Amino acid sequence: MVVEIRTSQDLLDLLDNNEEFRRAARRALLTDDLLELPDLVREMQQTQRLMIQRMDRMDERQGRVEERMDRMDARFEEMGATVARIDERVGNLDERVDGLSKQVGNLDERVDDLSKQVGDISGRLRGWELERGAVGRLLPRLAQAYDVARIKAVSADSSRSAVRVRAVWETRFVEAVEAGVDEGRITEDEADALDRTDIVARGRRRVDRAELWFAVQASATLDNNDIERAATGAVALRKLSGDAAVAVVYGRRIAGQQRDRAEELGVAVMLDEDGEQG
Repeated sequence: MVVEIRTSQDLLDLLDNNEEFRRAARRALLTDDLLELPDLVREMQQTQRLMIQRMDRMDERQGRVEERMDRMDARFEEMGATVARIDERVGNLDERVDGLSKQVGNLDERVDDLSKQVGDISGRLRGWELERGAVGRLLPRLAQAYDVARIKAVSADSSRSAVRVRAVWETRFVEAVEAGVDEGRITEDEADALDRTDIVARGRRRVDRAELWFAVQASATLDNNDIERAATGAVALRKLSGDAAVAVVYGRRIAGQQRDRAEELGVAVMLDEDGEQG
């Protein structure tokens, strides 16, 4: 069964309810020394029980001191050796405790790293959720803003897989890009930029029936990378198709500095219904 993790709470629920996943997480987070700690404690307990048993036997033998004096000397020597071994083990245990303290510190660092990773995952999930709904919400807005008809997405970044495009449209676009490289209209780098563009769409302008292309970058929080990728994608589309192309960034938040950068590069900014400028 595939479990989709959208939030940090999803991850915690999975840890609580899935024993197999919890064991795998424990093996990934805990070191071998830490996992061996229960065995070490049991070994100490066994040694302690042996000592108690030996002390009990010593108490019984004290009543026969006169008869077993010679044998007592040997017993005391044996006890001395046992105590020496115990001292050695205690010393080793002290070293292991020190090592365990360091491992606990490292574990705290790993937990902090894991918390950051969960935060990153949550951010990516929000971005994927936004991109997944971009076609349904954004394309009608583009059609209205640029007065185009029959607008449709013809390609999406396959590595992110948040937007689904009809296979035949995607295939035709890929073939057109490959032909553009072969014919020298675009470079390999520009073809790669188009492949990494979140959404490539096209429509037909009502005023002159000419095709208009759109290079869209979608992200929950828009940054300079999104803006520059959209601008690069639009340039590649113009060179590939010979038609006009518009660079668009679509998200929930954008800071004033990034909005200025978008204006500088001629990139249109569109925010989601719940979005607001930072």
